[in-house]
This record gives sequence, structure tokens and C-alpha cells, in this order.
Amino acid sequence: MNLLEVENLSVSFYRPEGEIEALKNVSFSLREGEILAVMGETGCGKSVLCKSILKLLPDIAKVKTGHIFIRGVEITDYSEKEMRKLRGSFFSMVFQNPMTALNPCMSVGDQIAEAVGLRQPRLSKRERRQRAAELMRLAGLDHPEERAKQYPFQLSGGMAQRCVIAIALAAEPSVLFADEATTALDVTVQAQILDLFLELRERLGMSIVLVTHSPGVAVRAADRVALMKDGELFRIGDMEEIIEDIVHKQNVISCR
Repeated sequence: MNLLEVENLSVSFYRPEGEIEALKNVSFSLREGEILAVMGETGCGKSVLCKSILKLLPDIAKVKTGHIFIRGVEITDYSEKEMRKLRGSFFSMVFQNPMTALNPCMSVGDQIAEAVGLRQPRLSKRERRQRAAELMRLAGLDHPEERAKQYPFQLSGGMAQRCVIAIALAAEPSVLFADEATTALDVTVQAQILDLFLELRERLGMSIVLVTHSPGVAVRAADRVALMKDGELFRIGDMEEIIEDIVHKQNVISCR
């Protein structure tokens, strides 16, 4: 049984000037322990797809058709109250810009501890801080006790992103959505974050949906790739198959 299944999902945004179709009959599945790269150019619907599954769309958006299943149970019509139980426990999300995802007025340790407390309210303040330090260490941050006292502006982009990942891991989710999580980082830090995702997959057994417009990111980390364009998912397959197809087409074009 697949961990996550999406069937014929269509989403539109309704503005005064008319309807904008953001997703058109998108279908895909996610296996246990798999890293699926959702790849496409900016504006093709990658982020909308993730937010549709998590029900984080703005009021002007509407799911027109489709079904969403987790472990065979349909959640398409779940209420906000029901979705809150899934967010952070079954699903978590890492957003593109860590500096906007973090609260500039709180230390990163307090923010991670707060996320721990939301999922484990019976823990004492000390236990939450200890758990926060464990999550920071799991996310690849050295000296977590010291880092926990710092504020986002005191951290590099890579460190801040690791703190965001620590928050996402607070309840050990089954599915982690990483929405362009490496875009704002330099190449070296990008590689470190991708290696971290691979390590988390091995250690925790979680599945990851890796949203990216970079083929290099997909090649480094993904098992399968879903290619999107203009709100449609037009190709999905194993990484090797997709790469071979791209190389073949490039060779054909170069021979003309």
C-alpha cells in the first residue's frame, strides 16, 4: 500500500478577473521511505500541489476535483480540525526561505521547543529543550545547546534551514514536504542539506517530496521524478529512466 496517493487533483484560483487553473488532473503516489522529486519551472504548480495536500491554500483557491489518500484513508474532505492533527504528525513542510519561516523575535531553540510542546504537551520545559537539542543535532547542527540561544539573524542560511528542518521533525512525520528547501543556499550548503535528507530517510524511514526546479537536486537525492508543466504532471518515473530519456532527446537534437 502506498503511503500517499493523489488522484486527478484539480485546483483553481478565483480572482476578480476570472478563474486561474493551477492544477489539472494531477495523479501520483508516494511509497514508504521514498524520495520523490517534483520538478518543473517556476509557476508550474509544484508548491500549490503540496499546499493542496496539506490544505494550506488561500481562501481564493478551491479544490475542484480529485481525491487524496494516506495509507488508503481518504482525507480530501477533512475539516481544518482534522487536518491540524495530521500536520506535523503525519505531514511536515520545510519552506523555501528559512528567514521568513522563523520568528525573528524568538531564539531558534525556543521555536523548536515550542514545536515539540505542541505535539507533546505533557513534556516539561526542560524536557522540551532537551528534545529541541536532540532535533538540532539530528538536523546536523553542531553545539546545539549554544545554537539554541541564538536568533535567526545570527545564523547563516544553511544553519537557519537546518533549524527549520528540526522544527519539521518535531513529531517525526511520515511525509516531509521540502518546498525549494535548497534554492536560497549556495551549492556547497545545498549538497549538505540534500545529504541530510538522505540521512533522515535512512534513520527515520520517512518519505520526502522534494520540490525543485533544479535537475541537479533531483539527481542527487531522488528515487523517482515527477515532471510538471502548466499545472499538469506529464511524466513520472524512476530517476534513471527520466535521465536516460532527457539525454537521448538531447543527443537526437544535437544530431539534427
